[in-house]
Amino acid sequence: MRRIKHPEQEVPEMSKWMPLAPALLHLFTVYLLIDNTSDLGQNLSLLNLVSLTTLILVLLVAIYRFNKQTPHLMLYTAIIAGVLNWLSIIPEEPNIVNFSNNGLGVLHVWLSIIGFSLLFAATLQSILVLVLHNKLRHKPSSIHQLLPPLLEMERFLSTLVLFGIICLGVAFGLGFGLPESVIKAQPLHKIILSLLAWFSFCTFYLGYKTSKISGIRFARLCIIAFVILSLGFIGTKLVIQYIL
Repeated sequence: MRRIKHPEQEVPEMSKWMPLAPALLHLFTVYLLIDNTSDLGQNLSLLNLVSLTTLILVLLVAIYRFNKQTPHLMLYTAIIAGVLNWLSIIPEEPNIVNFSNNGLGVLHVWLSIIGFSLLFAATLQSILVLVLHNKLRHKPSSIHQLLPPLLEMERFLSTLVLFGIICLGVAFGLGFGLPESVIKAQPLHKIILSLLAWFSFCTFYLGYKTSKISGIRFARLCIIAFVILSLGFIGTKLVIQYIL
């Protein structure tokens, strides 16, 4: 927040390492929540998975900051991670999953979470792209000087979407190789919504890369696709864990 408020001030090089300090505390919290709460396996409850997702989100942006200035994106991801990490202290029904001798299942879960985090970051970046575009059209003088150029932000957005697509695509492929009992245990609408969101992201990415859709429209469509993905990833788990 101070960096955004005083963009003219020089900041030391070590400031790029600062987000890693709370991220390490967040990592330890996630370890306690997921791996250290049961002797029967890992506790993959909704809030635990959300906390892990936001941890990966912060790490992605923090690593990117070593090459580019992104104080706005860093601030937003840090606030989201902080709030959702605090929410993890709310008591909830555990969802214990044992991954012993199931390397395929571990890889599937990790790739799914990383892919979701990448597309979450892409959604936040899409919002920034739309905000910057709106300022360029209506009030260029109000553009913050630390906001990167619009084309650079669009390139970063497309990179996030590409890696998110790859991670989720591999995760889906591995998922169909899991035991039949595991696949049948997943709600059908979760699989349908997740695949629909993945195909949507693929279609929008190809449309952007082939110049059939503009960067601004690409940003809007990414937000819509992420809403569908969230309904599949989080909405289903929310209904099963808290409503049914």
